[in-house]
Amino acid sequence: MSAEQDARGRNIAQAKEGSFAGVQVVNVYQDVRPQPVDAATLAAAEGLLASLPLDDVPSPAPLPPGSHLPHARNPLFVGREPDLRRLAAVLRGGGTAAIGQIAAATGLGGIGKTQLAVEFAHRYGRYFAGGVFWLSCADPAVVPAEVAACGAVGGLDLRPDFGSLKQDDQIALVLAAWQSALPRLLVFDNCEDPDLLGRWRPPTGGARVLVTSRRSSWDPALGVEPLSLDILPRAESVALLRKFRPELAAGDPGLDAICKELGDLPLALHLAGSYLYELRFSAEGSPAALLADLQSPALLEHPALQGLTEGSSPTGHERHVARTFALSFGQLDAEDPHDALVIRALARAARFAPGEPIPRDLLKKTFATAGQVEEELAAERALRRLNDLGLLETDAAGALRLHRLLARFVDALGADPEAADAVEATLFEEANRINREGFPAPLRPWLGHLRHVAAKAESRGGERAGSLWNELGYYLKSAGAYVEAREAYEAALRVDEAAFGPDHPDVATDVNNLGDVLQDLGDLPGALAAYERALRIDEAVFGPEHPKVANRVNNLGTVLQDLGDLPGARAAFERALQIDEAAFGSDHPMVAIDVNNLGSLLRNLGDFPGARAAFERALRIGETAFGPDHPNVAIRVNNLGNVLRDLGDLPGARAAFERALQIDEAALGPDHPDVAICVNNLAGVFRALGDLPSARAAFEQAVQIFEAALGPDHPKTRLARENLAILGPGT
Repeated sequence: MSAEQDARGRNIAQAKEGSFAGVQVVNVYQDVRPQPVDAATLAAAEGLLASLPLDDVPSPAPLPPGSHLPHARNPLFVGREPDLRRLAAVLRGGGTAAIGQIAAATGLGGIGKTQLAVEFAHRYGRYFAGGVFWLSCADPAVVPAEVAACGAVGGLDLRPDFGSLKQDDQIALVLAAWQSALPRLLVFDNCEDPDLLGRWRPPTGGARVLVTSRRSSWDPALGVEPLSLDILPRAESVALLRKFRPELAAGDPGLDAICKELGDLPLALHLAGSYLYELRFSAEGSPAALLADLQSPALLEHPALQGLTEGSSPTGHERHVARTFALSFGQLDAEDPHDALVIRALARAARFAPGEPIPRDLLKKTFATAGQVEEELAAERALRRLNDLGLLETDAAGALRLHRLLARFVDALGADPEAADAVEATLFEEANRINREGFPAPLRPWLGHLRHVAAKAESRGGERAGSLWNELGYYLKSAGAYVEAREAYEAALRVDEAAFGPDHPDVATDVNNLGDVLQDLGDLPGALAAYERALRIDEAVFGPEHPKVANRVNNLGTVLQDLGDLPGARAAFERALQIDEAAFGSDHPMVAIDVNNLGSLLRNLGDFPGARAAFERALRIGETAFGPDHPNVAIRVNNLGNVLRDLGDLPGARAAFERALQIDEAALGPDHPDVAICVNNLAGVFRALGDLPSARAAFEQAVQIFEAALGPDHPKTRLARENLAILGPGT
């Protein structure tokens, strides 16, 4: 079995022009050994934890060295002392085992779970000698990166070369520290999935875990002690309002009445306080005036307010929050140009995934013209106005967050009929731009928004629904998430077949993209059927010599080659090359794809000089079109390395594979299947050079990446495993 794996370039038209059920816990600590702790250090740390007070709430104090807590104390935080003491009792515990010492602060959105966790960390963190570590679990896909960040400079600083390690190695070092006997505090913020908690919480050692979640019911096997948060006591509610208006007397009966009308819900009180502060120099900003508005029957009868009560708790807190939303929103005059922009910004924020951080620049692109100084200033003023009104929250990095209840309220108002179209258009354009550049990482932070907007577009029959699903699928495929990419492409096909019928060019794009990911998943018959269908559609629509037809023919050739039909593959590649050279000239990137694939076929036929010439031509075109460090260039370099090895030039092959590996690791990350292809091929060179230890290490790395990304039964995984087996034991 050959050690090499080609990285062939298939044409993919990701976007059309113009247009956890059960819990299955897999603990990541399985192969990680706990970091040892000397007896004296451990005894001192356990003594410090034992001194953690349970009856009195300590004052805020600096955190232990090595801590990773991105949130400063909230100066508006009030009260919650009983809740803090309850958390302290659970998390201090009576021993060093983490099991049974997991506390979960639970409750509805807006009850103040995250703020309570931040306050606890700043007040009690000093007693955890191993440090305090904060993980945002809102998007499970980014948790590994969050874990790795805890070991870097500014956190545990585990090794001088920590930043240069692969993410898996960084994570292993952090997990070893967390699994040690040293007491430390881990905060899993917005953790709604029991499987996520089971996967990342240490199974042994001295770490304690504090979870914030809307979930109040947890699997007993996880050892979670849920602590449900209630509304604020009235005195604390009044104190919170007075944080905004300290000149108001604590005994002002208007403040007490406002708290009663708002149901003492922290989020509602924050909004009311923002309202009072915004109008502090106006008669409308008096507690009496606010109370009169809150008690208005007309406001309670607003249909948006009634809609928000669906699925709410028996206390009806969501309705009270809606009243406050309406009061803040009512301060905006749609006839005023500035306020009209503010309303537009809010309405478009409400179309994003609720409760998730929205990148600031991305939101601004939905309602302002990028690159224009005056527009930029107006956009920033609009966002600042929303912050002043308590309608939008800004984090330390400038990202924006809209509470999910407020998003529902704003969406139901229908204040901006163009909001959905604007957000869908912006996300499509930005995702398309990022995907076409070939470096997917910038899209990752707002992947959840792209998925949410695509689903909403489909549900409302938006014209860009299929394109949005295609962009999501293209990113997921680029990131190596092939199963999820297939689901996204299937959604695009479902939408477009319903909209346009089975023989539309947009349907051909969807079918082509689906075939591409089916090929990556090893479903060659499925990929063949998809490519053939896409080809039939486009030949009928565009004629046999159109570049779109070349795209389909080229892709058909790749799957024919994988199926062993080399004559059929050669005919397809040569036809695609003829069409593209006629359409684009001899030095176009599309021509490079055709030439690259033809070179792969020539190599399989044993024509190594012909393959080398083809790969070198494809590489020249790619470097000119994309620059030397693009993933498309890595494909050409990798394939050139394969044929250099065939020709006996082992040093040249090694240099090529190392260059391709460097490009792909930087562009795609260390866990991408394309990285595994480079590593696998480099291992083959090590073996040919007689460096068997390096070959074994590289083959093992390739197997690990392929298994994680593609599964144990994928052909690429099997090939890498067979290559490893050839070395034999004990190398």
